[in-house]
Parts: sequence; C-alpha cells; structure tokens
Amino acid sequence: MTKIDLKRTGKYALLGFGVMVLLFTVGAWDRLFAASVFGIRLIYIYPGIVLLLGLFLLLYLRKMKACQNSGKKCAGLYFLQTIHRYRFLIEQLVERDFKIKYKRSVLGAFWSFLNPLLMMIVQYVVFSHLLGIRGNVEHYAIYLLCGIVIWNGFNDCSTQSMRSITANAALITKVYVPKYIYPVTKVLSASINIVLSMVPLLLVTLVYGLFSNPHLYLSKAVLLLPFGLVLLVVFCIGMGFFLSSLMVFFHDIEFLWGFVSTLWMYSTPIIYSLSMLEGKEGAQWLVNLMRFNPMYHYISFFRTIILERQSPAFAEYGICLAFSAGLFILGLLMFRKVQDKFILYL
Repeated sequence: MTKIDLKRTGKYALLGFGVMVLLFTVGAWDRLFAASVFGIRLIYIYPGIVLLLGLFLLLYLRKMKACQNSGKKCAGLYFLQTIHRYRFLIEQLVERDFKIKYKRSVLGAFWSFLNPLLMMIVQYVVFSHLLGIRGNVEHYAIYLLCGIVIWNGFNDCSTQSMRSITANAALITKVYVPKYIYPVTKVLSASINIVLSMVPLLLVTLVYGLFSNPHLYLSKAVLLLPFGLVLLVVFCIGMGFFLSSLMVFFHDIEFLWGFVSTLWMYSTPIIYSLSMLEGKEGAQWLVNLMRFNPMYHYISFFRTIILERQSPAFAEYGICLAFSAGLFILGLLMFRKVQDKFILYL
C-alpha cells in the first residue's frame, strides 16, 4: 500500500478539528450556556469533552503511524491510503460529473443558484396565495426555500449515485478500482450544487429580512451550517451505497425510486408546517411518523439555524448523526456484501 506522510496528515487533521471546535463554540454559544446535563451547565463540561476528543484524535493518529511502521491493518490508515492512491481518479470523476450536468448549458453552474429560486417563487405563489396553506408560518418564502434546497440536494445526490455503478460499467469491467468510489464521487459532485444553492438561500434571507415584518437577519448560528451539510452528505452516501447496489440487480429500482422519492417529499414538511397537522383529525399518525423521517430532521436543522437564528437542540444533532451513521454503515455493509457480483450483471 502507498506510504502516507502521517505527520503532515496529522497537522491537517488537528487544524480541521480546531476549526470545527471554533465554529461550533461560536455558533452554539447560547445553546451551550442554556443546556445542562445532570444539573450541570454544559458550558462547564464542554472544555473537557473537547479535550477528550482531541486526545482521542492524537492517540488514533499515533496508532495509525504504528500500524504503518509495523504493516498491521487499521481502518483509518486504509481509508487514507485509498484516498491517496486514487485521489487523481476521484478528482477527475467529481469534476467530470459536475461538468456533464451543465454541459452545453448557456448559464452553466449558475443554474445551481437560479433553480431553487425559481422553484421557490412558483411554490410560494401557488401554496401561499392561491391555495393558502402556509398556515401561521413566519417568513414562509425562506421557510420554503430552505426545504427546497435541502430536499433537491438530497434527491440529486441519491438519483445520481443510484446510477453510479451501471453508468461506469465499461470502466468497472476493465480496470480495478474500489467500487465504492463511484457512488461516493457522484454524491460529492452533487453536493457541490448543495453548497452553491446555499449562497442564494443566504442572500435571499439577507434581502428578504430587510423588508419583512418582523425583520429576519442572519446570526452567528450560520457557522453551524457546515455541520448540517456534512451530516446530510454522509446520509446521502449511505443512500447511494444502498440504491446503487439494488440498481445493478434490479433496474426497475430507478422507476420505483421516482415514486418513493415523490411520496417521501410530500410526507416531509417542505411546503407545509408540522403545526398544520397537529390537532387535525386523522393526521396524528403522520405527526408521529415524522419523528422517523430523516429528511424532516435535516430540513429542521437548517431551518432552526436560518429562521430561528440559533443552534438546533443538541438532541437534534444526535438524531441527525444517528440517521447519517446508521444508513452509512448499513449501506456500506450491503454494498461490500454484493459488490463482487456486480461484474456478473453489468
């Protein structure tokens, strides 16, 4: 395997850890002061948690260095070696997928900015003014735009990663490359659009907030947006593993997923709020079911940051992390179990 410069990697890892701690501390400062664990303010425990996580990172880096010197196996070391060995291919696949999406388009990547805005305008007019289902939601335009950006990002990631193995059949049958690279690169290329779509979301929030009543403004909580994006991308990668595996054996999954994703979208509070369902006869089951809807929690995560101008509750971090880690692990296990049979069906 390729030898990694772990000293340099360790510096980048510690720097990244420091940046994440800084962003979280500033963005969630009010929540840290307000929350308590066993009657103790979380702000007093927080430095100890950060030190323990930093110590764990240092010890794991040291373990990887020992494994590299002795030739022993280590999950983290294997991951870094794979990324290092195939980094050029990963870069090329991500770049290719992103460019193909806007090939021969006059506006190109600008559609990542324009598309969610156009959809928001249409849905805002239809659902707010014509159908009047906005309910008592304040700043409905921004509420709607948050849901559109996150849902479109998830749908784009899952749809593209679903076809990742079958679309690269010619390459898979001729050259050996770890097959999980294909769904991962599809999600990474699609996630660029999510990041680009966040720009008009924040700009519209700033402009809209100046003329709205009550006023809406961005707070330091926006520093927490990267955490939500990472959790969403990990969830999408897990979904990509799952769907791309099924797609190889059952091509009908492409059409079935179109129906499932549409049903899932309308079962998620994107154009309506959960408060509209509470108290309605026959709708309580949907309110209870929403607790098990991952996309409801991811969208709520972003809406809390932008609309409520504060950090989500720490329980919400845990729920989103559980969905992301759970689907990622299950999807990866399924993918690894069936990947050797791909060659027989491509």
